Amino acid sequence: MYEALSPAADKDAFLNHLNAEGARGFRFLTAVVFVSGQSVSTAETYVKDGTASYVYELLDTPANRSAFQSQLDAQGARGFRWAGSYAVGGANVTLYRKEDSSTYSYALTAAQSSSAGFLQEANAQGANGYLNLAPGFLVGTETVAIYEKSSTGGARYVYEFPSSPGSDADLLAQFNGQGARGFRFRTPYSFTDRGGLLYVQDGSQSATFSFSALDPVDNSAKWIELANTQGAQGHGLIGDYMMPSGQAKIIFFAAGNCAGELCNSASLFGR
Repeated sequence: MYEALSPAADKDAFLNHLNAEGARGFRFLTAVVFVSGQSVSTAETYVKDGTASYVYELLDTPANRSAFQSQLDAQGARGFRWAGSYAVGGANVTLYRKEDSSTYSYALTAAQSSSAGFLQEANAQGANGYLNLAPGFLVGTETVAIYEKSSTGGARYVYEFPSSPGSDADLLAQFNGQGARGFRFRTPYSFTDRGGLLYVQDGSQSATFSFSALDPVDNSAKWIELANTQGAQGHGLIGDYMMPSGQAKIIFFAAGNCAGELCNSASLFGR
């Protein structure tokens, strides 16, 4: 189930939105921009895809890698997981979300410049249960990769990074071919040697994924109607995506035989 709220005016109002929605079991996804003719509007979007409830904290954005690592370690030890960054009311804030009794460990590494270097690192981290949350994230003047490990579950992550196909049909075929092998599409990304699409598999289970691409909508009411229609069919949101043809689509997925982090709806460029 999905909901959309009008954007909060400032940090305090946004935190009130987060915790009011979280108490009802709705997790923040991202802001979505709608364009209708000359009119542009924005909405905060939330999803309820399980029985958990959520508590949020907003902290100041760390100034450098060391401060970010310290913040992650302190919050993770309290059971608050990193949920991305957000700009509200002229301020940049870092979101943390608590949802159960798990605690979280984080590893920050210098972002890899090549796809081969990233895959080597990500698969080594994944073998130890660390999920890559961002191949490259700017902290101060340094770009880092962010990895997260939960204290519960036995996930072991495997990554692949094929090139993006040249046609819409081939892209969907790649999504679904990878999904049938248990690889969940995460995000497009460009390294210095090449660009491609990042996929991740939890090798501790035999999940499968299927994907669909639907036409975009131009206001929050239509977005909610579409998202909830898809949600009622067991389809989770990935987000807006520019297809190889240049046409925008909204990507949804369905997970089979799946438990854990990869089953959840998530923002295409965040948590």
